[in-house]
Amino acid sequence: MTENPDDTEYVAVIGDIRGSRELTDRSEAQQEFKQVVNSLNDDLPEEAIASQFTVTTGDEFQVLLTDAAVAVDAVVSVSDRFHPAKLRFGIGLGELDTELNPEQAIGMDGPCFHRARAAINDAESEEAWVRVGGWSGARDSHVNAMFDVVQCLREDWTDRQAQFARALAEEGTQKGVAERYDVAKSTVSESLSAGHVHEVRTAEASLGELLQTTRSGGESA
Repeated sequence: MTENPDDTEYVAVIGDIRGSRELTDRSEAQQEFKQVVNSLNDDLPEEAIASQFTVTTGDEFQVLLTDAAVAVDAVVSVSDRFHPAKLRFGIGLGELDTELNPEQAIGMDGPCFHRARAAINDAESEEAWVRVGGWSGARDSHVNAMFDVVQCLREDWTDRQAQFARALAEEGTQKGVAERYDVAKSTVSESLSAGHVHEVRTAEASLGELLQTTRSGGESA
């Protein structure tokens, strides 16, 4: 492969299933994981996907993006759709040293992937949901701490709260969620409130915006 001809900064994301070997039906879980990951190639903005979501092993995927906010959207989407399995993610900002392969996010190398790998290794050792690397030491630490707070809330969600949270993202309104599941709107409202779902969504969106609007070294975009 030839070297990347420009200094473009990419956002690499690596994700996997925490404790996948302990799952009751690992094969079924891996198949579901693959379907969810592959669907993101169609669900997320095409212009933000530099190299497509690719399952690299049975329970790990990689993707190369141009937008950090979309990286957070991807993390959130996979986590929502794969509940209650616990996932972990590493997000790395940096350049690409090798030629871009837009068809699948494998066979490439560079600081973005190195930082994403280091980040997911940190997530594994710290039993964290998300770790980021490549912005700045202070920025990375701040974002990681905020992701930890969100993780605490998300991991307390009941199956119903997680179901309603995902449906709200798809339907857009509590009324739409209530109609989908044929329940009272008050039931949806109470469940979302108990799970602090609106606060979680606000925090997730804010973290995506923060990462997108800052570059290496903490400079504003």
